[in-house]
Amino acid sequence: MDLGSILIILALVLLTVTFITRPLIEQMSICGTEEDHRLSTLQAERDRVLDALQELDMDHAMGKVLLDDYQMQREVLLVRGANILKTIDGLDVAVDESSREKGLKASLRCDQIELSGEICGACGVPVFKADRFCSSCGKSLKENTET
Repeated sequence: MDLGSILIILALVLLTVTFITRPLIEQMSICGTEEDHRLSTLQAERDRVLDALQELDMDHAMGKVLLDDYQMQREVLLVRGANILKTIDGLDVAVDESSREKGLKASLRCDQIELSGEICGACGVPVFKADRFCSSCGKSLKENTET
């Protein structure tokens, strides 16, 4: 064998070894710190609380949950969510923009789903500020405010 063939074989062996060991080396560097794992866990819990709040709001709007139960469960979820957010803030780690956006959207959604203090003229069910139609009977609420 000549020197050129030996160099080509060595280059191929080096490339093969590099290709095989690269994922192992990258996996070692991917492992985050304990603080990163804690932040990830808290963000996942925050997302679960936001989803539970959204589901509770929808169930109440559809008449599946009574007003007293709704208010009690909502308060529990809000306190739990606030505690999670305080813990996340205490970690002193920058939260990514998508998480901030999701939290902002959730807070806007919570502001829109507040009881207006009014009831539907047709069926007597409490209605929300953002509602244009009664969630129980479907009657237009705009007619009630214009007359």
